[in-house]
Amino acid sequence: MKRNTLLLAIAVTVTLFAVSCKKGGKTGLLVPKEAAVVFYFNSGSLSSKLSWEEIKKSEWFQQASREASDSFARKMLQDPSLSGVNTEKGFCFFLAGRGRGGYASFQGDIKDQAAFEEMVKHSEKSSATPEKSGDLTILRMNDAVLTWNKSKFVFVADAPFSMNMNGSKRFPEDSLVEFAKNIYKLKGKDLLDSDSKFADLIQSKGDMHLWLNAGNLYSNMTMGIMDMMKMNVLMEGNISTGTLSFDDGKITLNGKQYYGKELTKLINKYSSKGAGSELTGRLPNGDVLAAGVYSYPVGAITEMIKLIGADGLANAFLGQKGLSLDDIGKAFKGDLAFAVTDVVSRVDTVKYEYEGKTSSYTTNKSEPQYVFGMAIDDQKSFDKIYNVFSEDLNKMPSGMADIKTEKGWLTVSNTPALTSGFLAGNNKPAYADKISGHTLGVFFNLQKFMSLIDSEMRDSASSKVLQLSKETWQDVTMYADYKGGTGSYQFDVNLINKGTNSLKQLNQYADKIVAIRNAERARYNVVDSTTATEEPPKAFN
Repeated sequence: MKRNTLLLAIAVTVTLFAVSCKKGGKTGLLVPKEAAVVFYFNSGSLSSKLSWEEIKKSEWFQQASREASDSFARKMLQDPSLSGVNTEKGFCFFLAGRGRGGYASFQGDIKDQAAFEEMVKHSEKSSATPEKSGDLTILRMNDAVLTWNKSKFVFVADAPFSMNMNGSKRFPEDSLVEFAKNIYKLKGKDLLDSDSKFADLIQSKGDMHLWLNAGNLYSNMTMGIMDMMKMNVLMEGNISTGTLSFDDGKITLNGKQYYGKELTKLINKYSSKGAGSELTGRLPNGDVLAAGVYSYPVGAITEMIKLIGADGLANAFLGQKGLSLDDIGKAFKGDLAFAVTDVVSRVDTVKYEYEGKTSSYTTNKSEPQYVFGMAIDDQKSFDKIYNVFSEDLNKMPSGMADIKTEKGWLTVSNTPALTSGFLAGNNKPAYADKISGHTLGVFFNLQKFMSLIDSEMRDSASSKVLQLSKETWQDVTMYADYKGGTGSYQFDVNLINKGTNSLKQLNQYADKIVAIRNAERARYNVVDSTTATEEPPKAFN
């Protein structure tokens, strides 16, 4: 029964991907302005990239259909419109706080109320009987309620999201019913889409949208020692947005970061032109595993610590070493770069004592070849910090890290050639174009990573999956900036095939993996069934 319920839930969820939601100026979503987290799925965009008919042809889907023992479940998987859900509109999930507690809600639109109620009857295994309240039907389900009328359904569940669970409040079913009723009544300024930032996000191009209001989230959390600081300065007005898109040849997540008044004022005092060739030129040439650059004044970080009232705690800790927060802020410019070029295996001898005797054994040890560097600003402040920690640094094994302070840089590396190249600063790596010009830029080479783990594959199925992955995934890039009072970021997972949208490719990738696993399982079943057994000897007379 649990499997059938799960299959029904999957069918209903994917149904909402089928066709686009057509709406005017407002979003049409019943989301309260106090919502802390919101997910919206653009069903039209998703279905235009991967249709239900394509999904039905995939091996993983057909396998799920075969495993569905309930006839209604099988019908739903073949034709999700039987759910009664309006497949011309998308669906939305949100999390909202209420006092010391919180609740989660999932909503969508209904096209055929009778069909929807038939689906609920088959998927709900409890003996609860739906009750009526005006035009609403209410079904109570242990810490959750499902409500609907002729045009919309709203699911509400208890969701305390305090970091200190002892300080959180749990809501009874009667409260959850009231929350659901209030959602249907939302209008005007009580709706989140009265905020133009949210409305613009939902109406922008993309397959999925995310809204995170840190202030609303933080206001419902009890965080222990964090409550003693002015964390509200960081949280109030702090809103993150994100849009996930399955584009041709890549999966993209991009978004914006909005800050409150005080934090915006602080950040605007500092500026960065982004990581230019002076910084990217220190990254190694060739086929690296990962690399990254960052360029933003350290003073912004130290002032942020002071803004939230954590400078006293920081100075108390640093003061034990004769240092201060200001020493840190003066010592470094805020420019840094790092790279991991390879992972090499070496034979390591491990010694141990046993019964008064020293013994040893050898083992293969994998170690990354890396380089890391930070630009020094005030040499006097840096020397003060370095001298405090020099004794501990000198105890580090030479093979683990070689620390140098030359040409205005602090470098840490276990490979002399990487250190020399970093300090020279005249490299021109091809991948640098993907991350340069931004406050933060990171590159991760998936092809290199898969080549490194190739030797670890122990069975044919894993090797085939790895080969399939090599034919699918290329690399990952990420960058972030701050301009004009707003932060922005983009995260790209790049695929080998540039001519097909990534959602279609993900479906094909999953389908091939299922086929590989099924073939491997069938091979073992054949071996087990054909294993010869010797006939037992006949008894003596």
